[in-house]
Amino acid sequence: MRMRVKAVAFGLVLSLAVTARAYAAGVFIVSYKGVEAFESAKAGFIQMAYGVQLPGFNPKAVELDGTAADDTALSALAGQAPSLVFAIGATAAKKVRKAMPDVWIVYGMIYYPEAEGLAQDPKMVGVASLGPAKGLATAIKALTRAKSMVILHASAESQAVPAIMDRLKAEGFDVQSKVVASPSDLQGAFDSVKEQAKILLLLPDSLTANQDAMRFIVSQCVAAGILPVGLAEPLVSSGALLAAFYPPESVGNQAARVASEVLKSGSPPSEKILTPPDINTAVNKSTAQALKIQIPKTMRVEVTYE
Repeated sequence: MRMRVKAVAFGLVLSLAVTARAYAAGVFIVSYKGVEAFESAKAGFIQMAYGVQLPGFNPKAVELDGTAADDTALSALAGQAPSLVFAIGATAAKKVRKAMPDVWIVYGMIYYPEAEGLAQDPKMVGVASLGPAKGLATAIKALTRAKSMVILHASAESQAVPAIMDRLKAEGFDVQSKVVASPSDLQGAFDSVKEQAKILLLLPDSLTANQDAMRFIVSQCVAAGILPVGLAEPLVSSGALLAAFYPPESVGNQAARVASEVLKSGSPPSEKILTPPDINTAVNKSTAQALKIQIPKTMRVEVTYE
């Protein structure tokens, strides 16, 4: 009997030691520095991490800058054997996976995870960061009864577009897509679709990141009476009429909740990409005025650009 008690006691000590090591490994954040939205997502994660009591959470993020120092920082992080990393942005997610092939990664602020090859990784779980079709549909329907829509996008996003189209069709829109190989092709692309659509959906991509291209698109939409809309807030700050989007803070909040569940269960959730609970709408008043559109007072708008 005495021998058995000693064996059980030893087993309990060993179990506690293993648990302590697992907790000591902890949860870390890796982000790309200098991006405002990434900072907001990080703040949201930190806030919720304390709320859900993530074990061994370290709020000091490893910040990447695209230099050789990134490899050094990630190598040092790998030496601490993290139990889970919250990776903010595609660069962070890919570099963390390269440095730590087996670590759990929860990622956020990545618009097209399937196209980035992240959704197939068995130990990666994402938080959706491209705005929801349903939220966009609600905002559009508050302004117009038009259903004809064209998605104007760069070729790099072609893989992601069919799923976006399906979601918008489910909301009642007649959707087509148009690839623009380069900004120099914009005039021809716009001329080919302006008779087909009353709504132009813009995506966060290399095309809309070009300020001259974005100004051209918005000016052409105003001249043709077409509503330029989007699924990311920065598009509205660049001139799009409106966008439905997930606030970065909410992306971070959700990532911390997902991290907690992954650590508790040791397995991914049934869905590999989960949606944040909060949906916001942004509106550009100058573009609305140019289009002679009155924003209804009943329309829920969280962010307004003048």
